[in-house]
Amino acid sequence: MDGEPASFRETLRHDGQLVEWFVYTPSSLRHYWRQNVSNRRTPLLRMVAEGVPLIGADGPALAYRAEAAAILDAGPPVPAADQVAFQRYLVTDLLDDLRGCSDPVEIAFLATTLVLAVSDLLLLAGNRWSARGKWLPRRLAEVDPDLPGRLMAAQRAVLADGDREPLVAAVLAVLDRVGGPLQEGFRLAGEDPGR
Repeated sequence: MDGEPASFRETLRHDGQLVEWFVYTPSSLRHYWRQNVSNRRTPLLRMVAEGVPLIGADGPALAYRAEAAAILDAGPPVPAADQVAFQRYLVTDLLDDLRGCSDPVEIAFLATTLVLAVSDLLLLAGNRWSARGKWLPRRLAEVDPDLPGRLMAAQRAVLADGDREPLVAAVLAVLDRVGGPLQEGFRLAGEDPGR
């Protein structure tokens, strides 16, 4: 859409069916694509590259589809070594918290947070697109087809039985793939906006 009222997202009910509208101008579409790339998560890019246009399936729709597919195919920006190190550090810290925690509510939240964090770590270290929701296990399966199931079973063991060992083992296996746990020797330079 060129001009007002774009850009917006809206969810409506039409003929009893829930419908999500994603309405953009050419410049706003590319703006949100850049955000997808920067965040390493690509919902809008995938929607355009892989979705079915409801109107205007020729002309501009084909051009946008090709452009979005090219961005996806190019992959995310190569992560800096300190980005990967920081994510390794976070995962290691969460793992230590899980091992040392005794509160069942905190353990449940740590297990869930750890599954997301270790997933992000593997995808970041492998320079792959990440995701959330149903798309995260799909992205993980592109790297390791068995990992989503292992992580889910391990998380379930924590939540249902209080058994942390399967999750600890799964997280350590991912950490080993990306350089191992990281604590001692980790240093993160800070910023001083007043200087």
